[in-house]
Amino acid sequence: MFSKKYPDWAYLLIRVALGIVFIVHGYMKLFGGILGTTGFFSSLGIPTAGFFAIVVAIVEFFGGIAVLLGIFTRIASALIFIDMLVAFILVHGKNGFLVSNNGFEFVFVLGLMAVSLIFSGAGKISLDKMIFKKN
Repeated sequence: MFSKKYPDWAYLLIRVALGIVFIVHGYMKLFGGILGTTGFFSSLGIPTAGFFAIVVAIVEFFGGIAVLLGIFTRIASALIFIDMLVAFILVHGKNGFLVSNNGFEFVFVLGLMAVSLIFSGAGKISLDKMIFKKN
């Protein structure tokens, strides 16, 4: 059966989608929006907002690169999941489901994609497999 022959392509596709989304969002924060992110975090009442803006930008940008390449995938995915959990709790959860209302639809999908990679690992088409001989 086709689906049993190519499961690692599914992991690759999840990694590509998740990685690109986080690379783009992290890039925007790191290289042009750190002050805006700091201001937004301050408005949410996050202590040391500037520090956490940098942490989130780094997690998103470099975590996205790691997920895309399939290197340290479980660790990067765990950090991305925490990022999405905090976004859900502090911003999106109270707005309902639909992303059109700033709801949690998008962070829900991204968070679950990250969880799937925590459980599965990167798959055979990854640097984790090439370098460490593990998924």
